[in-house]
Amino acid sequence: MKVIITGGSGHTGIAIVRELAAQGYDVLSVDRVPLPMDIAPYKLSDCEDIGAVFSVCAGADAIVHLAAIPRPIYHAPAEVYRVNSMSTFNIFEVAATLEIPRVVYLSSVSVLGFPFAYSNLAPDYVPIDENHPKRPEDAYALSKYIGEEIAAATIRRTEGAVSVISLRPPWIHTPQTFKEQLLPHQNDPAFGATNLWAYVDTRDVAQAVHKALQADIIGHEAFFISAANSFMTEPTVSLVEQFYPNAKIREGFSENFSLLDWRKAQQMLGYSPAYSWEIYLQ
Repeated sequence: MKVIITGGSGHTGIAIVRELAAQGYDVLSVDRVPLPMDIAPYKLSDCEDIGAVFSVCAGADAIVHLAAIPRPIYHAPAEVYRVNSMSTFNIFEVAATLEIPRVVYLSSVSVLGFPFAYSNLAPDYVPIDENHPKRPEDAYALSKYIGEEIAAATIRRTEGAVSVISLRPPWIHTPQTFKEQLLPHQNDPAFGATNLWAYVDTRDVAQAVHKALQADIIGHEAFFISAANSFMTEPTVSLVEQFYPNAKIREGFSENFSLLDWRKAQQMLGYSPAYSWEIYLQ
């Protein structure tokens, strides 16, 4: 299977390129900057240029699309929305035109509205599953929400010739970035509240992408993927009661459960998180 990975030189993209190359895929990384390590072929390209997208995707069996501005805090909202939305539109336009059978779209937990909402957003219930209402407000969340709408439109347009799996990860980390960015705040629950204290390892995202490429799914399906637990030491129920007192707490979850319910991904993709912050500290 020839797989195009957009954004392959980024924080998460490198893990996906490495995983798929190790699994024997014919991988081509597409990014505006080179791969920082020699793990797969790459081409320099900009997904906002639809002609370039047609060129690099010709002959592909699948596209993994994660090229985007990953956080809105360093860019103007209009730029975040334009870059992310147009890049995603171009990918799906090319996939539909060339009838590339499978697209794996790196969406985000931000389709819910977290963590960059302007209002004091709160979940209706936890853990949050794929049926939870979406309330995007900021440019990044809107771009991810629109990306899933474009995916659904592609399914209608191609009448089954293209299938799409949207993966919705929370804050994505490596052991090193976790130690630098989250570990210093484990005694400050307010720090992570808008992120729902949720995280996922880059290698688990790569695992989910691999399984999504193999999944026997027709149409468009969206999945939350996360670590099995929160990134806090305090029990999750206590955190929810303190910061989201009106959220209904569903039963049957462990003491430090993630606020993102990844059981649909487990059932339909075979996804199961292998990494947690406790492993990072060993």
